[in-house]
Amino acid sequence: EDAVFSFQGLNAFGNVVSSYKNIDLVRQYGVELIAELEDVAIEGLDVDISATWMDARTVRNPSAPAAEDQMFPRIPEWRVSGSARYDLSPSLKASLGWRYASRPNSDLFGLVRGDAYGYQSEYLIVDARVNWDATEAVRFSFGIDNLNNDKAYVAHPLPQRTFILEARWRR
Repeated sequence: EDAVFSFQGLNAFGNVVSSYKNIDLVRQYGVELIAELEDVAIEGLDVDISATWMDARTVRNPSAPAAEDQMFPRIPEWRVSGSARYDLSPSLKASLGWRYASRPNSDLFGLVRGDAYGYQSEYLIVDARVNWDATEAVRFSFGIDNLNNDKAYVAHPLPQRTFILEARWRR
């Protein structure tokens, strides 16, 4: 009850305005499934995965009845994430991770969706990493975040393909 939604939009003159809308009643329900699997298909391959389905809707909004029964903004209907890890040898490990979110509405009326700054887009991002324990005290890592270079937005642009090189020393 009594949700407050903040947003930016264009007025009749084309100017960007920020505002808040009071919403009488919003309903959200969903299901999340999580699995942690070991030795999948081959020994040493571990997989974690989570999947979430969410139905978030504006139930009652007397100030803007056209918004009723619309998906509530910025909440994706589907989210899926996971990772797979494999020990190539006692000192060499590889991992692959992924994140997916379906495209939610960006406004209360279900009319605005976009792949640009200020919106939330659908995305599928894949990350990869290799860790090598050179000694008990020294580890080197190389990774690529957003391996598939998905151009996605969650109000702001998410980082595109990023290369990571890391060296760690511990006593």
